[in-house]
Amino acid sequence: MNKILSITAIISFVLFMTIAHFVYHDLEVFGEDYLLTNMGDLNVLELFSVIGTELVIGIATIVLILFLWWIKKDYAGIITVVVLVAGSNVLNKAIKGLMERERPPFSHGEEGFSFPSGHAMVGLVFLLVIAYFISKEISSLGIKVMIFTLAVILSLLTGFSRVAEQAHYPTDVAAGFLLGYSFFVLCIFLYEKRPAK
Repeated sequence: MNKILSITAIISFVLFMTIAHFVYHDLEVFGEDYLLTNMGDLNVLELFSVIGTELVIGIATIVLILFLWWIKKDYAGIITVVVLVAGSNVLNKAIKGLMERERPPFSHGEEGFSFPSGHAMVGLVFLLVIAYFISKEISSLGIKVMIFTLAVILSLLTGFSRVAEQAHYPTDVAAGFLLGYSFFVLCIFLYEKRPAK
């Protein structure tokens, strides 16, 4: 399983770099304008945007950290959560500063650069890390799969909500997912490979 995750993470990062190349050089991505315009009609998706807000992510992350500290005494897990959630946010902002892609020209009320989407990237990392540590407490493989499936679905809805709000281009969201997934797999790999006590 670790080998499969590693391979998919590498592929994900390569795809992210491919999208970044297109965006950086202002190359047209087929269908992007169509999706940006027509997904604006999917108002129901906007409800999921709240999942990717700093308030929701911050509160849920603190709860997870308290669980790992108070109940599990998993200090390496705490560090991993902080690196994943805070680190993905810092990485996202750093790349936005490098890419300097302007947001779509709509009245979305957002400021700052657009690529990659923080809701998609940090939201995915946040939901996957919660799913990961919850699944560690469950023995049933079926329930583990359900937990991760739910996390992925909520991540997709959170990311796509930003296209529906016309605050991000579809490529912003796709790039956020791809880089977020690669970063998650890397950090979890390091967490699981830590020296035994």
